[in-house]
Amino acid sequence: MNPFLAAHLSSLIANIRYLEAFVTAPLGLYSDIRMLRESVPSPEAAELSLAAQQEQRLMYRSLSSDPASLALRAVRHSQESLGIFEKSRESPLNADWTSRARKVLTRAEQKVGGDIRAKTAARLTGLYVIVDPEASKGRPVQDVAQAALSGGASVLQLRDKRGDVGAVLTMARALKAMCDSRSALFIMNDDAAIAYAAESHGLHVGQADLPLIEARKVLSPWQILGRSNNSMDEVAASISAGVDYLAVGAIYATSTGGKGGRPVVGLDLVRKAKDVASQPVVAIGGINRANVAEVVKAGADSVCVISAVTGADNPEAAARELVDAIASDRK
Repeated sequence: MNPFLAAHLSSLIANIRYLEAFVTAPLGLYSDIRMLRESVPSPEAAELSLAAQQEQRLMYRSLSSDPASLALRAVRHSQESLGIFEKSRESPLNADWTSRARKVLTRAEQKVGGDIRAKTAARLTGLYVIVDPEASKGRPVQDVAQAALSGGASVLQLRDKRGDVGAVLTMARALKAMCDSRSALFIMNDDAAIAYAAESHGLHVGQADLPLIEARKVLSPWQILGRSNNSMDEVAASISAGVDYLAVGAIYATSTGGKGGRPVVGLDLVRKAKDVASQPVVAIGGINRANVAEVVKAGADSVCVISAVTGADNPEAAARELVDAIASDRK
């Protein structure tokens, strides 16, 4: 075999073996990955002895503290190898095999990506602050964001509808690094391309923004996707479309962030969404220190604010007061 193709065949087998060790559930997917490896026409793909399998699994565990990310890379590298074989006149893999392999690898990517997103979405708790250059009282967004994080915000979202794309991307990367340093989540508003390029933890869209199915095509498999909802019909549609978290509101009347025309839904929508959703529910709209207790008691997993923090004279103190109130009200 051509040395170039032989190298890619060895790489493909190694990546499939890693996926076989990592993706052990559901059983049907595990079996498909195993059969895929067993059907590769190469002695390297043969079944290992039990001792060799154990040794290999121990080796895999020592590779990384984030094995799921390695699994996604294994899928990506496998797909790239398949592309090379599909273009080669001397490929040892026929078209039926590569077609089947792509389907199995896509399912593996969806499974691993979904598991990662579920763990990320589970971190949507506490105070969620949206920073926007139009709602920061003329102060640099980065300064307001730093203050919110210093005050204990666990999620930060960048909303910038007017900035140049390059400048917004630069800011998004800076905020992502800031959030990483404090183990907080960084979410990009609306722009899937910037979310992807900045490697944000996720993207948030409104009902009139990029459709969820299109946004998911742009995002990496591990990036979470949330959407705003103003009714139970919208909540049901978002759940059906596979969102990773639900934002519901406006809970109270608000004019911040261009949401003045959104109908007020009150706390009832929070309760109803919690009854039907397994995803985290984020309450947003007109929430402040005076009413945050009732929002938490209604069941919101996370409380999202804009002006209550970014419009405060001391954003750090305002964020800390809300964080302490949320923690106290959960008891």
